[in-house]
Amino acid sequence: MAYIEPCCAETQIPQLLRKEKGNALFQTNGDVTIEKLMQAACCMASSGFGEYWIVIREVDVMLMRFLARWIDRGWIRSLHLLTEGNQQALVASELGAERIKITDYGWREGLASAQMFCCVGDRETIVVQGEMLPVPSATASVTSYSATLGQNDRMLGSEGLAGSLIENLQAVLRQQKRKTRKEKNTEEPKAEAKTEEQPEGETPEGDTAKTGTEKPETETATEQ
Repeated sequence: MAYIEPCCAETQIPQLLRKEKGNALFQTNGDVTIEKLMQAACCMASSGFGEYWIVIREVDVMLMRFLARWIDRGWIRSLHLLTEGNQQALVASELGAERIKITDYGWREGLASAQMFCCVGDRETIVVQGEMLPVPSATASVTSYSATLGQNDRMLGSEGLAGSLIENLQAVLRQQKRKTRKEKNTEEPKAEAKTEEQPEGETPEGDTAKTGTEKPETETATEQ
């Protein structure tokens, strides 16, 4: 298995893929982030313009801004993003109203073993599987990856690597959307019912509550 130095990832990964005819296994260290992997590999899939699928433990502000720049430049035409925990607020905040229109986001526990990114270009598709790091890792000494590049008709077919991965991710995203809609529909009637309830202790307008401790008005008698 080839070892790629972090400083050379952007040039050596494409070289390795060409040498290995589109199927490569390689190792590097925790300094190689998902940004470096995408910059290295996606230039081979129809100039990197296309549909992106990303499965990652978590995203951070800098990664979201990196993705936002690629969207603005037209390098990402549609983005499908999955994380382990709910980071919807961060994703929406960093992408903004316009970019979020081409973004499909969801979350699900247990995605650590399925981390990957996939770029579907006009003619070719590339898949990189392994640890997707938003920032360099202080603990990971060696990380292993597999990269596969091929024509779309082979990669996206029912038996193709990218086709089967995308099909599974689509199912996860659909399930997440159904769950979100169900929770929203459940919360709305509760909110409506709460607004219709009369606050506790409030009396109808015009009524005066009488209690046994109420003091009567004091009258002052004047002598004739």
